Amino acid sequence: MSAPRARPRTRPIGSGYTLALGGGGGRGWAHIGVARALEEAGLRPGRIVGTSMGAIVGAGVAAGWSPDAMQRMARQTAVYRLVGRRARFALFDPRPLLERLAEALGDPLIEELPTPLAVSAYDLVAGRPTAITSGRLVDAIERSMAVPFFFPPLCTSEEVWCDAGPWEAVPVSLARAWSTEPVIGVWVDVPKPALLARRPVAALLRRASTRFGVGLGGDPLTARRYLALLAARWAEPVHEEAPDLLIRPRLGFVPAWDFTRVGPMVARGYRDARATLAQAGVSGGVTSAAASMAEHEEELIRAR
Repeated sequence: MSAPRARPRTRPIGSGYTLALGGGGGRGWAHIGVARALEEAGLRPGRIVGTSMGAIVGAGVAAGWSPDAMQRMARQTAVYRLVGRRARFALFDPRPLLERLAEALGDPLIEELPTPLAVSAYDLVAGRPTAITSGRLVDAIERSMAVPFFFPPLCTSEEVWCDAGPWEAVPVSLARAWSTEPVIGVWVDVPKPALLARRPVAALLRRASTRFGVGLGGDPLTARRYLALLAARWAEPVHEEAPDLLIRPRLGFVPAWDFTRVGPMVARGYRDARATLAQAGVSGGVTSAAASMAEHEEELIRAR
C-alpha cells in the first residue's frame, strides 16, 4: 500500500504544527531520529498524536525527554524479557513493560504533560479510532499498543480497545480533528492489507463475523466474540488522510517485531527526516556532534 502524499501547505510548518506518529513496533524507534531532526531544525510540535509505538515515543517527546535520553532508554529496554509471559488472546503481557515506562516517566496523567498529547486507540465495538487526551498515560498506551494476538485487547464497560494502526497508519485524521495547525506525519509501517477490504474477501470476513457473533457492547469478551469483532473490522477500508508534510524513513525489511535494532532505526529516521525537511525548505542547522553521531549510526546501518 502506498503512503498518502502530503497536501500543499498554505502556511509555514514553523508557525506551529501537530506531530502525528504512526505505529510500527521496533521500526518505530525511527521516530526518535525524526524527533532529533525536528529539534535541530527548531521545530517543536505544539501537539502530538501517536499510535502504538508512536504513542510511546510521542509520550517521551511530550514529557520533555531529549532524543538522546529516549535512545538510551530504548537501548536499555529488553522488550521480550519484560513481556515474556503469555496473556489472554495474545502471545505477550505488556504490563511489566508499561510499569517500567510509568516509572521512567513518573506515571503522569496525559493532561499533566508539558506538550499536549493524544493517544490513538481503536474501539472494535464502535469501529472507529479515538484520541485519548486525559487519564493515566500508561493506561492509554496499553490500549494503543494492543496489536491483535501480540498484546491482549483492553476491555472497558462497553468498548474493546486495540492498536489503531491497521486502520490508519498515521493518525492524521485525529490530528486534524484536534487542531487546525498543519500536520507533520511520520510513516514507519503499513496498515492492514487493502485486499481484506475488497468485496469478495470483505464478504467472507463479514460472514465469519456473523457466524462467530459480535455480541453487544457490554457482553463478556470471549475468543469467539473477539474473532468476530476483528473479522468485522478487518473488512473495513483503511483510512488515508494526507498530512501537510510526510516523513517516511526508508527502513528496509526490518520486521516490526524486531526491537533490537535501536541504533540503525534511529539513524535512518534522522537521516531521512533531515532530507525531507531540507527538501521542504524547513531544515535547520546541524551541530557537529549531531553530525558525528549520524555518521556513526550510518556505519551501524552499513554493518548490518
